Amino acid sequence: MFGEVLIPIFLLVGLGYGAGKILRLDPKPFSTLAFWIFSPALIFESLRTASLSWNEMGVVAAFVSVHYLGVYLLSLPLGALLFRGDRDARAVASLVLTFGNCGNLGLPLLLFALGQRGMEIGAVFLAANTVLLATLGVAIASGEARASRAIGAIFRVPWLYAVAAALIARELPAFPLWLSRTTATLREGAIPFFLVLVGLQLAHIDPRRVLKGALGLAAGRLVLAGSLAWTIAILAGLKGTLRDALVLEGSVPSAVNSLILALEFDRRPDLAAAALFLSTVLSAGTLWLTLLGLSRGI
Repeated sequence: MFGEVLIPIFLLVGLGYGAGKILRLDPKPFSTLAFWIFSPALIFESLRTASLSWNEMGVVAAFVSVHYLGVYLLSLPLGALLFRGDRDARAVASLVLTFGNCGNLGLPLLLFALGQRGMEIGAVFLAANTVLLATLGVAIASGEARASRAIGAIFRVPWLYAVAAALIARELPAFPLWLSRTTATLREGAIPFFLVLVGLQLAHIDPRRVLKGALGLAAGRLVLAGSLAWTIAILAGLKGTLRDALVLEGSVPSAVNSLILALEFDRRPDLAAAALFLSTVLSAGTLWLTLLGLSRGI
């Protein structure tokens, strides 16, 4: 089972990495397509057709809020320990530890491991992640809680509009067939596109530039975030696919968006890039262990 889930994921990431190295492709236009077209379509269609109840959606949103806040609080002493006297590095530590790659990597992982229902849960997880990224993430990266900037960032993200549109579409008596076929086709194409894009982005990262501290951050993201996801799921009494999906999403490696925020605010992007690369590589092992634990009903 584990090979059937993880090998296709990392083969597609590897194809993107090879294409980035050999063909020297710039990931920027592909990233723009993913951000404005494929991601919103995936979220919209997954939520529109989801069998999740409103109560389950609320559970997912609550889990994301508690998990992210918990990892952020844990990141503060770890960042101070690893980067004493370096404020920018501590900000990067909080970014790469708090925010996981729940979209480009998490959604394909859920689809392969748990099927369509798992990916539907992941779409709600991604929507909640977006709100926190545009508020808590911007506050961390900027060094202060700039409320107006954070609120403005939320309304510049297409994912939330996709969520709103999907919730409205769920209440309609009928949905146009031509539109549903369009969004369904985009959703199917989004999964391989995201994984190849992760590889393309990793191909432009040189982890050798900043190995010191980056390995600690990568390991911290995988261990702290994954352990906290398990803890919350157990304490909340979650069961079945809902538990499995939330634990998996909480255990993914660092998010590409953490690097984007580090670049935007010039907060040690070299360190963020190295941590992103290493956490993604190491996650092949930690995700395998997570899947093993879930399959045994731990």
